[in-house]
Amino acid sequence: MRIKYDQHSHVGYNGSMRTVNISDLKARLSAHIQVVRDGEEVLVCDRNQPVARIVPCHLEDRSEQERRLIARGVLTPPLKRRPASWPEPAGYVSDEAMEQVWREEREEREDR
Repeated sequence: MRIKYDQHSHVGYNGSMRTVNISDLKARLSAHIQVVRDGEEVLVCDRNQPVARIVPCHLEDRSEQERRLIARGVLTPPLKRRPASWPEPAGYVSDEAMEQVWREEREEREDR
């Protein structure tokens, strides 16, 4: 495995992931978010211990309704894309109705 260091001595494995401690993330949040917008992942560490990852959010092919629900934190996009051969669902469902369905599904999972 090749280790690459950037100008701030942050480690990126194979050059694909930047590592940043929380203090630097807070100080330069806009710069790190721009790195994510450009397609890279950022590994967030607390005293050099990994605690989280910031990953790009690709929503270009999502409907406007899905984007609104994702932005509000109601909908979490799947990690994998569905096969292209799946048909689009028919009809329109309001944001409020979709939010109610997801809320009920989450409550059912929590009850298990």
